[in-house]
Amino acid sequence: NLKYGVMVNAGSSANLISIASYFYKHDNPLKPEDEVIVPAISWSTTYYPLQQYGLKLKFVDVELDSFNIDCTKLEEALTPQTKIIVAVSILGNPAALDQIKRFAEEHGLYLMEDNCESLGAELPNNLKTGTFGDLNTFSFFFSHHIATMEGGMVLTDDEEFFHLLRSIRNHGWTRNVPTPSKIYDEKDDD
Repeated sequence: NLKYGVMVNAGSSANLISIASYFYKHDNPLKPEDEVIVPAISWSTTYYPLQQYGLKLKFVDVELDSFNIDCTKLEEALTPQTKIIVAVSILGNPAALDQIKRFAEEHGLYLMEDNCESLGAELPNNLKTGTFGDLNTFSFFFSHHIATMEGGMVLTDDEEFFHLLRSIRNHGWTRNVPTPSKIYDEKDDD
């Protein structure tokens, strides 16, 4: 169970505000030209926000039996410019998220989990997809497992990310962000 959830209009938007929030993180924000490791197979809205924010995509080949990222190739994709991994579980088939998370932690990388295609899927150890990343995105588009015609969500345990996601979703407004918050300084009007 993750502490915070932010609803949006689509999984695409969940991915977009998630990537945006990494750029506004108080400590260790992402910057254009940072590298992001991604699987060679995913949906376009996994990649578009990364490109939009100027990240350099490092595509890693997938396993032929799962179509998910081949974890044995993560090490060779890693460079000093690598700052984040985007893990994707394709078509309800869980990626090796425990291995990917361990790799990210060992190398001090952010981990975002695009779980838009795999809501409710479980790894063999009964851990749910959509719970491994700093940020975890979901889609409720009509072709997915649970559908509301449209809609998406981001889950996190990180309060600063939660505040950033709410503010970015609301066009930069902070009026719906709980106080106090790391994302802005409170000042008197005088």
